Amino acid sequence: MKITDVRTILTCPKQNYLFIKIMTEDPEIYGIGDASMNGREKAVEDLTLEYLRPMLIGMDTDRIEEIWQLIYRGTYWRGGNIMMSALCGIDMALWDIKGKIAGLPLYSLLGGKVRDKVLCYSHVLGKTNEEKIEKAASFVQEKGLKVIRLRAGLPSANGTLNADGIQNTPKVEDWDPEFWADDMINYFIKIRQVVGDKVGIIYDLHERFSPERAIYIMRKLEPYNPFFIEDPIAPDCFESLKTVREHTNVPIAFGELYKSRWECLPGITNRWLDFIRCDLIRIGGITEARKIGAIAETYDVKTAWHGPNDVSPITHAVNWHLNVSAYNFGIQEDGTVDDTVKEVVKGGPVYKDGYLTMEDKPGIGCDVDEEAAKKYPYKRAYIPVCKRPSDNSLCDW
Repeated sequence: MKITDVRTILTCPKQNYLFIKIMTEDPEIYGIGDASMNGREKAVEDLTLEYLRPMLIGMDTDRIEEIWQLIYRGTYWRGGNIMMSALCGIDMALWDIKGKIAGLPLYSLLGGKVRDKVLCYSHVLGKTNEEKIEKAASFVQEKGLKVIRLRAGLPSANGTLNADGIQNTPKVEDWDPEFWADDMINYFIKIRQVVGDKVGIIYDLHERFSPERAIYIMRKLEPYNPFFIEDPIAPDCFESLKTVREHTNVPIAFGELYKSRWECLPGITNRWLDFIRCDLIRIGGITEARKIGAIAETYDVKTAWHGPNDVSPITHAVNWHLNVSAYNFGIQEDGTVDDTVKEVVKGGPVYKDGYLTMEDKPGIGCDVDEEAAKKYPYKRAYIPVCKRPSDNSLCDW
């Protein structure tokens, strides 16, 4: 089956999403992929249409590995986030086509199910710690969540979506990593007291701390049994992760900012992390995720793929297919989206009692309503930044 066209759908149903649609010789068979890159969506679209589309037209949709390698290696300079996001959208769309031609859901192409549903966790968000503590209790009691996720900092990701209009500069959050660590520790302890000992608590430090501050926080939290600590430090220095691992026995989840299996290797092969949690869009899609997952299984590292609500239900669906077919699955970020997004994207995992399930459909099991997408035009937006209120200097968000 030959590729006849590569199209993009850039839309903003409260959040910018970039979808890639690959057309084939059979007008009834096409593939949908997610290439969303929060804060740089237009750059990914321009790369896809100007450089990748002409190269792909006429190629065989079955040759997914060859196409992946052509895009990754064909630039000579290895792909950064823009390239890998475009590659992901294309890769997902090709796997979607393969499943539709075979008449099988994606998980079947990956070897079939080893579980029927996927353990997930949800974010506890709010404008104050007090508000979040109250929400944590209701999440456990009313939604039946078995694992919840907290995040260091205020307002803890509230307001980072871009429905407020076109932005010309990033939003700024106050953050002082040197002096706010104790507040973050006390917040976790209060949540543990509210939800009890049987609920798993994930704490996302969001790369906001130095190794020394991260170690201080994690050792203080050891008696309160975190499910895992997510991204305690920035990923730039491999030795920093080694230092953190050597000084605490709290489980570590890492890899949200990684772009390839080569970046994952030191943490996995040295067992500096317990959960690998790459974002499928950042690593180039399903083809690379399978390889990273296989390497991780070899070293008894579990998967916990990145899945917040700035990736679409399409990526959440792909995460689900990978999770039900992987022996070393750990847990999945549920990435719940609202009805506006569901108007544009049809399909995706469904939450119930702490788990995600999906209906069997050929391919990924999602589609995009292009007419609905047109109702929500793209709005330029940025990932926020953090600054210390004491001296107005920039620090990691």
